[in-house]
Amino acid sequence: MKPKHSRLWILGAVLWALAVPAGAQGTAPLTPIKIGIFPGNTSSSIWVIADQQGFYAREGLKAQFVNFSNGPALAAAVVSGSVDVAYGASSVSFDLAKQSSKLVVLGDFAEYMNWNIIVAKDKATSSVAAGFPANVKSLKGLKIGVTALGGVVNKFVLALFESAGVAPGDVTLIATGASNTAIPALKNGRVDGLAAVVSLQDLQHQGIAAVTVVDAGIKDNAGPVGTGALGILDTTSRAFMEKDPATLNKYCKAMIATVAWAQDPANYDAVSQLVAKQLNIPPALAAEELKHDLVSYTNTLPEAVWNAQPKWVTGGGNVPTYHDTVHASCGR
Repeated sequence: MKPKHSRLWILGAVLWALAVPAGAQGTAPLTPIKIGIFPGNTSSSIWVIADQQGFYAREGLKAQFVNFSNGPALAAAVVSGSVDVAYGASSVSFDLAKQSSKLVVLGDFAEYMNWNIIVAKDKATSSVAAGFPANVKSLKGLKIGVTALGGVVNKFVLALFESAGVAPGDVTLIATGASNTAIPALKNGRVDGLAAVVSLQDLQHQGIAAVTVVDAGIKDNAGPVGTGALGILDTTSRAFMEKDPATLNKYCKAMIATVAWAQDPANYDAVSQLVAKQLNIPPALAAEELKHDLVSYTNTLPEAVWNAQPKWVTGGGNVPTYHDTVHASCGR
């Protein structure tokens, strides 16, 4: 016969196990997922928000961010397997998807194009108030920074010039990388202006006086180029999708939930605080930058939107087949 105290110990252990919440007795390790982003840039804010707000952890994932400075490098990393998922510049993703079946676009997050062209105050001869095409024509003779030559911002600017009747040679385009290197290039005079998602308040905070000349977020201010174009996509490789569909589905669920949370007006202050920390700027400046960004986020990517992308985004010719390229059900 077992001692009485042994039976009491066993009973106590059972009661303790029933009383402790599920998961408190031993938390399962989080599954790592490598995510390619642009550091110090609002274009990557949604991924940082997902991590800082705990949406990845809720799905059992641990984000491992890998930093890049341009879209082509990010796309190459995705298809090579260096990262599992990544920010995808739309035109780069369309080009790659037409060349290879290795790239997959996820239907969990996309951002409509809302870039500005901001020019140093002492170089600007116009502003958004001039309207299209006069605002674009005022850029003649200037040096404009773009993230990467051949990248989506570069293609946006060239399409903008063409639609306004400005010859490509009338403006000099210079690769300046993401905001963390582009803003210093404007400050030291390497470029006269930037085509990017930056606010005047952010530049003022860094001692740069500037004027917004083109704002694609304002109806018709970028002419036909600013209508319905996708700027940012979420991408993965077909190899990762087939190798670990469960992890990818958890990731997509986290991203869908993040977009919904970030766009809820009740969370606007919290989102601003997170982005302020990411960019190392005051929350008021982060809130200003988010005014255009949050409204352009979407957690769906319908076939009609995909097929209606302008030629400057798709590179012309046929659009990659939606059902072969877009994993629209991921996370649903």
